Amino acid sequence: MSKLVAPHGDLPRYHQISNILTERIELGRYAIGDLLPTEQDLCAEFDVSRYTIREALRRLTEAGLVRRRQGSGSQVVANKAPANFVHSMRSLSELFQYASDTVFKTTAIELLVPEPEVRPYLGETADEPWLYVEGVRLEADGRTPIAFSRVFINREFEGIAPDIPGVGGTIFRLIEQRYGVTVEDVEQEIRAEPMGKYAAKLLGSSTRIWAVRVIRRYFGEDGKILQISVNYHPADRFSYSMHLRREGAKGWV
Repeated sequence: MSKLVAPHGDLPRYHQISNILTERIELGRYAIGDLLPTEQDLCAEFDVSRYTIREALRRLTEAGLVRRRQGSGSQVVANKAPANFVHSMRSLSELFQYASDTVFKTTAIELLVPEPEVRPYLGETADEPWLYVEGVRLEADGRTPIAFSRVFINREFEGIAPDIPGVGGTIFRLIEQRYGVTVEDVEQEIRAEPMGKYAAKLLGSSTRIWAVRVIRRYFGEDGKILQISVNYHPADRFSYSMHLRREGAKGWV
């Protein structure tokens, strides 16, 4: 039986298992053309339910590493995921993990009054200066761009500015650690819009490719807006995965 070990203990088991299987594929233990062990065998190896294994295999399929066929199992079709970023999360812990698995390269930090486009998201203090951070989020290798990000931080927390360049995780995690506040809620809005020239240049993309714009608003315990982030992903490299369940249902298996 394999022991599940994750860099962060709050990773769901299906996520841990998909990471282990991905590593095996990359190392050649499962070569291109090979079939992965059956769901039954994987359930026995990792001591988890069939549902958990199917979730893990779903992640491998979305990453382009395996192809699943009814009645014939899961076949390895690539030993490295193509440059298509799949964004999947169900909780703040997975949002933390997403940032921990990426690198943020800062291109600008300054105090400014937000432009009219984002003011509706900032509440009562929209007309006041906010700490503005701009940069590109890259995959862990530091080479492949994922998103162009514009972050507006409540000026109350501007003391984190010197620590932002090279931050290893999320900026809001830095706020929590420095000021002892807690992010309790995150609101998210996703829409498609034309890719701007500046963002396209930083992302190595084209203005002919549309952008998936993801806006997140981070709220503290008292409902105060701690920060908002506006993220632009090239539509041809990005997909968003969401898993819903009925209210009142039992917890995840």
